[in-house]
Amino acid sequence: RIVADEDDMFSSEILKQTAALALCKFMCISRSFCEKHLPLLFTALSKAPTDDTKLRANTVIALGDLAFRFPNEVEPYTPHLYACLRDKSTRVRRHTLMVLTHLILNDMVKVKGQVCEIALCLQDEEIRIREMARL
Repeated sequence: RIVADEDDMFSSEILKQTAALALCKFMCISRSFCEKHLPLLFTALSKAPTDDTKLRANTVIALGDLAFRFPNEVEPYTPHLYACLRDKSTRVRRHTLMVLTHLILNDMVKVKGQVCEIALCLQDEEIRIREMARL
């Protein structure tokens, strides 16, 4: 309920961040729980406030952990993960690139049509992201 925050009842950023992180930790334990709550997590990620970069960045990192633990369950959502490479926040883009690089190098995510998203990072305004994309 706190993670979804459909009615904007919860104004505390720390509460939302903590609830999302707790949900992700529970998702790492159980495959069925993970599968059931992945849509909620991606909805929360897409609806996260623009100024709450901590929530988006931490969620991306947690999604990397989930993809490593349950790759088949997270695989249908990988385009949403790649979409985070276009986030307005440098922090979120950098974390997303690190997570995706880790997953790709460990064969946990197959690179399909989304390879162009990583290629676009070569032209990112942030030099650290450009350098990371070159690797």
